[in-house]
Amino acid sequence: MIVVGIDPGDTQSAYAIVCQDYSVAEAAKVDNEDLKAMLYFRKGCKCRVVIEGIQSYGMPVGRNVFDTCYQIGRILQICDDLGLPWTIYNRPEYTKAICGVQKISDSVLRQALLLRFGGDKKGEPLNKLKGSTDKRSAFAIAAYHLDVTGGGKR
Repeated sequence: MIVVGIDPGDTQSAYAIVCQDYSVAEAAKVDNEDLKAMLYFRKGCKCRVVIEGIQSYGMPVGRNVFDTCYQIGRILQICDDLGLPWTIYNRPEYTKAICGVQKISDSVLRQALLLRFGGDKKGEPLNKLKGSTDKRSAFAIAAYHLDVTGGGKR
């Protein structure tokens, strides 16, 4: 099974295409239009799309949060149109499974991923995630999905 993890944003989103052995086939942070094009390219692919959802914490939010919600809706519509199965996970759910606690910083998530999967220097397993916390989040969502569905081979 191939899993496409997506960390959506209002204008740009990150994605990580993760194989069953947790290897990163591809990862990038791209404009949302390019993300949608990448999904259309996956038509007919045996893959699942997993997306970081938006969760309310009872605090005021800005326009960009609503724009991100609209982008998530567009992504889900494309998945439905293409017959790509999808799942939404909220950040506290997947970070608790990966790091042991729900409320974490991006640096704590990076450390947990490096400890579990290896380094991010050239030639190392997580090299394609280097330089972007959003790509690491997209990978973490995909890895979590493989963990909870038993789809991974690690």
